[in-house]
Amino acid sequence: MNPVDDLSRYLKRLHVQTGAPSRREMAQQTGYGKSTIGDAFAGQRLPTWPVVQSMVAALGGDEAEARELWASAKGGPHQPQQAPEWLTSVRADPPHLIAGLSFTDACAAAATDPKRALDSSWEVLRLTGGQLAHALYDSIPGQWSSHIVATFRQAEEDGHLPAGAGAVADTVHHAYVLSNFPEDEEPLVVSDVLQNVLLAYRLAWQANDTISGRRK
Repeated sequence: MNPVDDLSRYLKRLHVQTGAPSRREMAQQTGYGKSTIGDAFAGQRLPTWPVVQSMVAALGGDEAEARELWASAKGGPHQPQQAPEWLTSVRADPPHLIAGLSFTDACAAAATDPKRALDSSWEVLRLTGGQLAHALYDSIPGQWSSHIVATFRQAEEDGHLPAGAGAVADTVHHAYVLSNFPEDEEPLVVSDVLQNVLLAYRLAWQANDTISGRRK
């Protein structure tokens, strides 16, 4: 028996006992997106503990029992995700992303126009972050760039992106901000700019895979 299914059944039972509130109502009560709520009920993947805790509280369940079920599921057999071909093979072209520069052009610009390379690195995350928020949480990030970083952090915490996704978004954003105040900083180093380009586009590709998976 799959421990994740046990947790899912427990949440579904609570859901029925409380009158089966809609996913929209659950999202309002918990602060998590409707897709996150739906995934937890479906049992297709293990939700994070904060998600389970919020849902159990909203449904009037026993937190200790839920924690035991969640811990059991977390300690169960782990099924690793298959890495996409673009990440493991030099023969596979990386996915196309909506951005000012392609990945290849952004890498080339690191040496000739580093600020443009950093601008494009942040732009690709900004646009992908907006798509991610819409696909996962039926929302649009706020106007501040910190809201985009928060979207990547939330997706990481909810298990939609790998560990470190939020930190990568924060690193790319920090480099982008500093590049707009060159008089206060040391000259941009090509190797550092290249690293930021790689981090940004790789995270955007990972997010794009998540978005594409949600649309299937």
